[in-house]
Amino acid sequence: MNQPNPHNSRVSRWSSPRKVGTQSEPQRRQLPRYKVILHHDNVNDLMFVVRTVMELTRFCRAEATHKMWEAHHCGRSILLTTYKERAEFFVEQFATRNLTTSIEPV
Repeated sequence: MNQPNPHNSRVSRWSSPRKVGTQSEPQRRQLPRYKVILHHDNVNDLMFVVRTVMELTRFCRAEATHKMWEAHHCGRSILLTTYKERAEFFVEQFATRNLTTSIEPV
């Protein structure tokens, strides 16, 4: 009995042939993005703000210090951009440390 050699044919018996152009891949839906914004703080010590940003966002000291100074001088600093639930989680975490943050859609 002659069976086709799977090594010589383009389509092996273990995979089904796909027609090109007939099936489209499922569309990946992007979640809406939100900015987490740190606001200017007159109450807390500047180094407390830096330490808190470092602890909650895992930024290095230089990046956290830059974000703190930007919020101090400009009134606000964009900390990060993420999806809504995670952004809301960050706002809650900063609120437990008495720091004002908010979210805005991108």
